Amino acid sequence: MPGLDREAMQAAMSRIQKLSDDNWWALHASCTLMEAQAWVGPSGNHFGDTVHRSQQELRAMLATAVTLARDELTRAK
Repeated sequence: MPGLDREAMQAAMSRIQKLSDDNWWALHASCTLMEAQAWVGPSGNHFGDTVHRSQQELRAMLATAVTLARDELTRAK
């Protein structure tokens, strides 16, 4: 976040954390339903694998965004 003052960086960090918190559980219900065999058979298995993989990818991206923002804020001190 080059060029931002400390206050703006803190505000950006807060927004990134809020977005992460708001979206962390976005795919949880679908994953839970798939674990409960809500949709079975080859298509169900494929969808279940896809939704679980998507949840892992989403959470990894959110965690990375928060970490990068925190690191940038720490470097600005």
